[in-house]
Amino acid sequence: MSTVLILPPEVLQQILLHAHDGLRRRQFGGFESPPRRYELKGIDFRKNLSSLRLVNRAFCDLVTPLLFQHVAISFDSGIDRLRAISKSPLRRLVRRLDLCVKLRPVSGFESYWAAIEDETDEYLAYLKRLAIVIHTALPRFSEVKVLKLDFVDIPYDGIDWEENTTDLFESLATAVRRSELDKLDELDLWLPLAFDFGYFLDNEDADDCSSKPLFRRLRYLDLRYEQSTEEGEGIEFRWMYPNQEYDKYIRKLLPLAPNIRALWLQGSDALMLDRSAFSPSHRLRSLNLESLSMTGDAFCTIVHQSMETLERVVVRGVYLESGRWKKILLEMCKLPLLTHFYIETCGYQAEGESAHFNPSDLGSRPEDSIIETTESDDLDAWRALLKRLRENKLRIHGIDYSEEDELEDLRAEREEIE
Repeated sequence: MSTVLILPPEVLQQILLHAHDGLRRRQFGGFESPPRRYELKGIDFRKNLSSLRLVNRAFCDLVTPLLFQHVAISFDSGIDRLRAISKSPLRRLVRRLDLCVKLRPVSGFESYWAAIEDETDEYLAYLKRLAIVIHTALPRFSEVKVLKLDFVDIPYDGIDWEENTTDLFESLATAVRRSELDKLDELDLWLPLAFDFGYFLDNEDADDCSSKPLFRRLRYLDLRYEQSTEEGEGIEFRWMYPNQEYDKYIRKLLPLAPNIRALWLQGSDALMLDRSAFSPSHRLRSLNLESLSMTGDAFCTIVHQSMETLERVVVRGVYLESGRWKKILLEMCKLPLLTHFYIETCGYQAEGESAHFNPSDLGSRPEDSIIETTESDDLDAWRALLKRLRENKLRIHGIDYSEEDELEDLRAEREEIE
């Protein structure tokens, strides 16, 4: 033990980052996002760190900053935990603050949903308390850099759901605007519908509480919604707020953050991006797009703007309203710093200008797991991009990948990425 403690603190910190039993994976594989900034993500990670913290004073001093760099508040942890940490000196150690309904499991969603449905009244009471307490608690986390609001799975009261939903999101948006968290540079908004992002836009009375200074400071932005008002989706009673109409709110939010370096966007059925969604100032290092449609012109524009900076691109379930994948992928071949690219089940929007590039027998070919297309030169462009990735990796990192190695990596990523 004494031998371990004589190691430099920087080395010990790196060792502690591996004090878990691996990452939980989905039962049937698929894409897995790597841990995010300051995120403690690993089996028994917190449990192991808490045990190490009790070994002696030296380990306590070493582990405590890591253990409290990521605080997650949910129904299970309770509002009292948020209030207690916000009033404790430990709040100065918090770099990532997650506020959510309930921590999502990697698998076992049936029990996850059953718990929320069985205790709907209790969850609603938790959310009402959170909407009140957040105004005094949030400003105390002066060192926080990442704020995640994950309320995709909020429960609804059959009678007062509209009032409760409005009160919650208005309160969250107001608290974030007024918190004056000067070191905050990442905002993750995970909400049920595209309509709910409207609460984070300025209204006529926002002179003293504008969102613009907040979004202007951001370097990382994650916007996603996962619900739909379509029949059979579970929240049809919110039919007056269809995603097709209100995805405009996301297109309005994006230009408010001209200084972002990393962007995550995810829709559920209708999120459409055109050139209006992007600021001319956007220079991205990382771009992650999932379950949305996009014009080819908009995609090429953001790639061209980020020509000297873009290092990582992930596209999953992205369908073009217009344009060609060939043009986009060949434009990406010009990126000198791109070393990571992942694509899965992309294609052409069925009712878009490029719908005629959709194959009639979707899903019948192995290539459809990459790009669903009638045009072989789309796939040729993909292969050309893989070649450019290998060249970039060799030039930047000294890693020489053969084509077989690259294809093997892509297969592995589909099972267990990062």
